[in-house]
Amino acid sequence: MTKPPLAADPAFRDSHYALLRKVAAGSSAVDAIVVAATRSAERLTVAADLGEQLDALVVVMCSRAATSGGFARLSESRPNLRWLAIDLPTDYYHPLFDFQTSKADEVKAGRLGDLSTKRNLGLALAKLMRWKSVLFLDDDIEGIEPVHVARAASALGELRIVGLEVADYPDNSVVCHANRLAGSPQQTFISGSALLVDADRINSFFPEIYNEDWLFFFDAAQRGQIGRVGNVTQLPYDPFADVSRATDEEFGDVFAEGLMELAHVKCPRSAAEDPHFWRRFLVGRARFIDSIGCRLASGPVTDIERRALTALAASSSRLNAITPSSCAAYFDTWSADLTQWKLRLSDLPIMTTITSALDFLELSTADHSSHAGKSSQRTFMSSVPLEATPAHQVTELTELVAAAKQELEGAASTTRIALTAQIDAPYRRLQAGDWTRLNRETFIGEGCDIGHFSLIGEEVYLGEGTIIDAYCMVEGGVTLGKNVLLTHRASVEAKAKIGDNCIIGGTLICEKSRIGDNCRVFGNLIHRQLDPTIDWDAEEAEEPAPQLADNVFVGWGATIIGGVNIGEGSYICAGATVTKDVPPHHIVTGTNKLHTPQEWNGALAKSPFFA
Repeated sequence: MTKPPLAADPAFRDSHYALLRKVAAGSSAVDAIVVAATRSAERLTVAADLGEQLDALVVVMCSRAATSGGFARLSESRPNLRWLAIDLPTDYYHPLFDFQTSKADEVKAGRLGDLSTKRNLGLALAKLMRWKSVLFLDDDIEGIEPVHVARAASALGELRIVGLEVADYPDNSVVCHANRLAGSPQQTFISGSALLVDADRINSFFPEIYNEDWLFFFDAAQRGQIGRVGNVTQLPYDPFADVSRATDEEFGDVFAEGLMELAHVKCPRSAAEDPHFWRRFLVGRARFIDSIGCRLASGPVTDIERRALTALAASSSRLNAITPSSCAAYFDTWSADLTQWKLRLSDLPIMTTITSALDFLELSTADHSSHAGKSSQRTFMSSVPLEATPAHQVTELTELVAAAKQELEGAASTTRIALTAQIDAPYRRLQAGDWTRLNRETFIGEGCDIGHFSLIGEEVYLGEGTIIDAYCMVEGGVTLGKNVLLTHRASVEAKAKIGDNCIIGGTLICEKSRIGDNCRVFGNLIHRQLDPTIDWDAEEAEEPAPQLADNVFVGWGATIIGGVNIGEGSYICAGATVTKDVPPHHIVTGTNKLHTPQEWNGALAKSPFFA
């Protein structure tokens, strides 16, 4: 496998700001605020106030010192607040959240407890209820401005994740806190502590590992679809008080930092399958920790520096037990979980009430203390109707319910997607510059059929009735009209556009080509390469692509090169080479040899094609 390009020392990045996009001014509604609560009720005042100000449903997942009854008492002074508080049983289980990564005990951070479970429950509720914008908020966050949350929500049309940065008190790992203490610059990043999510478009989950939020938004980071707006404050704590914190964090810190390195260098996620990538990263991580320790110990050591050195020693000891193979193996397990999670989400029913969604998740409003073998569970709801949803959801929800009813009556969707097909694949990496995005959703029309091992890129549009045969590739931003057939391993490159009722077989359609309606293309459409010394994707290297009008036929093995125009109703014979414009209703043979049907002596001239 080719070695992925890395920074000079990949473990020394002190900032991930380059992965974050700017959020323009705007304001949109927030559907729900999900709080993973472990502290007493007074720590939930921030979420309750925010829910009132934004008219958003507040969902509180309670354990340890947090209780649903405590939040119920807190809400008594807020009669208009819509809220739901759940006491999560310590032995809660639902097959929806049966992840193999949860069985990898050696990578878990014990202090995180049930944080991942609570956040995944919030995601599942959002999917069941068709919420679009969900704010994940921890109960140790303060100073959150409603205007920043509303602004973040307005950016979810373009982005999938927008975070509010926890900069004061900084949200960092033990190692990064030590790095800052040693005098080095150390930025924070967005995290699940205050994270706005487009629940409609996110199909990842929170695994049980430190930095689970980074894994959650890794795919969005690779696609350039995460942003930041505003700052919040976290309750301060002593990161060096307990050395077990450093031990618990190390695997998750290494793994998440490694993934973000791939996002920085625009390397495909498949690079993380290679132990060689992790070998280099682990070496860099060891140097990073050693350098921090050397700087801390270079002069008189204060009490906090002594405790930081002890924590660093614990991190280093844990790091020595992490192998490149264990990182690659965890990546494989996590990837398999992601695949299963997406399949489970696709099978989720549509719920029209919170109560039915809670029943589905086995979190009903009844007291479960009498159930044998189950921990006590209580669920409280506000007296304000919880189903009060923003107006933009009402029509969509009605349509979804109607579609579900039709399906029950036998009128199921005829769209088929093979299990081995890859949908919404990221744009390929560029050698120079970045893609100019279309800012549209990937769309697959009714009655489409996508075969095994085919690849459909993000921002692709497939018109209804389109068939993609096995092993075909449709890159990002491509538009295919209605009733198009791609067969014989055809490849359509980025942002090409193909009209209705076309057949594309065994051929390469180059980037930004245009093909009209009712065409059959069995040859290659390619760019010229006048200066092969320029980077393939450099802006100055971009050349026009072929343009085919309606009703054009391109025979097997023909090649159309550069920004030529092929006129309507023209016939390019098998093996021909075209480098010049072709007038309408002409036949081309050899290299740019034009013939009219009237002068053609063969049977082709009498074909209905030229009628």
